[in-house]
Amino acid sequence: MKMKINCATCDARNVTEETLAAYEQIEINCAMVTVTPEAKALMNRYAVTLNCASVLEVAKDVRLTFVNGHAQISPTDRVAEKTFLQVNGSLEIAAGAEKQLEQYVGILVNGSVQYPESMSACLGNLKLNGSAFCYPDGAVVLKRNAVIDRTFALRAKNKLYWSGKRMVMVDPALDPEALKKRGATFSSKEVILAEGKVESILDCIDEQAEIIIVPDGTRVVMDDVELNETAVKRYGSKLYIIGDVEISGDGGAALEKLEYLHIQGDVKVPEVLEDLLLEKAEIKGDIQISKSEKSRTLEDRPFLKISKWMLEREAIHVEDCGKVRLDEDISRELILEKLTISDCEEVICTPEQEDALSMVCEDVGAIGSEAEGGLGEMLKGVAGGVKALLDTKVINAAEYVL
Repeated sequence: MKMKINCATCDARNVTEETLAAYEQIEINCAMVTVTPEAKALMNRYAVTLNCASVLEVAKDVRLTFVNGHAQISPTDRVAEKTFLQVNGSLEIAAGAEKQLEQYVGILVNGSVQYPESMSACLGNLKLNGSAFCYPDGAVVLKRNAVIDRTFALRAKNKLYWSGKRMVMVDPALDPEALKKRGATFSSKEVILAEGKVESILDCIDEQAEIIIVPDGTRVVMDDVELNETAVKRYGSKLYIIGDVEISGDGGAALEKLEYLHIQGDVKVPEVLEDLLLEKAEIKGDIQISKSEKSRTLEDRPFLKISKWMLEREAIHVEDCGKVRLDEDISRELILEKLTISDCEEVICTPEQEDALSMVCEDVGAIGSEAEGGLGEMLKGVAGGVKALLDTKVINAAEYVL
């Protein structure tokens, strides 16, 4: 009998020789396994396979705490002595939580951690896989993408306002003089400013912030955008887009109407509109060109069938799919003209289609016909899989104690 454990965290600190000896093989698949030096030595004497991101050695009496999402450590928390904390998400540490941090033998954060400068010296037991955001003591912490508009100015106080990522100050109704009178100052990694407000508000912003100046009347869109005439009606003719952009064949009219366009992410655009896009826009990401004026993206599907009828109507880009099957009547010429495929596991086709597909595929695991063998071989493989499953004890859990 074999054992297979699939979990997020596995506590193997109290594993016994009796448990290990009861199985021919034990396979543990997890993000983190906790052991003691004694348990680790015991497991090494048996057929135990660990497939995990990290192995943590802690004493048996340490309390393990796991949080998926957002966690906070504040001065009012009651923390048991000798606690290990793992956060898969974001951790916020408040000022004055020194005593609480002393109770933790270790803290592991897979994500981001945010804390005031005064707490920096207390984080020696913190291990971080992600981003750290350290803000000035006493600052008012805003969202990581903070919009400073007219309504914000009405409620502003004589405080330092801090944002971990960026601040946006493009609202035409924002009054910099009102912010100054209230004594508000600002600190962030990046600040997007309307051109007409730069001189009047710049002295309220931390000198270390990156200042990005955009034309007056620019709309900052923090999302992916399908750029067409509807988008121009909704957002206006001056756009600063923090996200990806997709432009279809009828997007030319929308591009013509734009006075200003900045794109932080990637762009998908038909070949016929590439020159117009480059003339109109400043693009930080990659540009993906489709060969047809009409194009459609099909993505994130375990199985996808492409027919001749589909390609005769519009160009197709296939992305992040499992198995992609092409109908036999699709010619090599039609493949070259209308089809592109990327980041897929397998493309099933006829031998005659292989050479054309090799020219339009990128990051594809395999191209060719399905493996031979027939129904008999398939049933034989299924029977073998069922037998193996019956001989294996499988455990699926978020947390498991071995």
